[in-house]
Amino acid sequence: MEQPGAMRVDDIVAAIVRRLTDRQRVVPEYIVRDAIEAALRRRAGDSELVPIDVAEELINGFCSGVTAVEDDSATMPAVLSGDETGRLMTALGLAVHVAAFNLDRDRLHVAQILNGAAAALVALGSAARAAHSDGTSAVLLSPATLRTARTTVIGVLQGLRDRGWQAHHLDQAGTAALFGGVLDMLGAVPPV
Repeated sequence: MEQPGAMRVDDIVAAIVRRLTDRQRVVPEYIVRDAIEAALRRRAGDSELVPIDVAEELINGFCSGVTAVEDDSATMPAVLSGDETGRLMTALGLAVHVAAFNLDRDRLHVAQILNGAAAALVALGSAARAAHSDGTSAVLLSPATLRTARTTVIGVLQGLRDRGWQAHHLDQAGTAALFGGVLDMLGAVPPV
């Protein structure tokens, strides 16, 4: 029996996935469901019906910080050297590595990191191939790709600093220096 002023978990998950998709963020539904169910267990135990105020809080909380897609049509692509391209690829690969080691801790955040890193690596690889076929070493990256790469690197740093992610198998100072250097490099390209 439906309770007035209540939402089903399926509806909450669908609302979150829809809102994230509208902002061009792709997160698998099962990850969102796991995160919602974990949040509900911490609050009041298992329940299929969630009071509307709690449902709205969950939807807004999971989607906070996710902004709408920006219009990049008037922004020029950034030009990266071969060295800068390699540094960015290294940082994105390390981001995947760190995120994968923390999948059991923070699945929603990890899924966003993995998705962002994959998108940035695909775009970066395509841009590097285009540079190679043109006979240049200048890799052109769109503002959207730079923003995705920056968001991904920042997300991993937040995981390590603020979310209790583990990276004991890595040199902590070296990892932070690599990410910091890449963020500085990305800040030096035209603003996005």
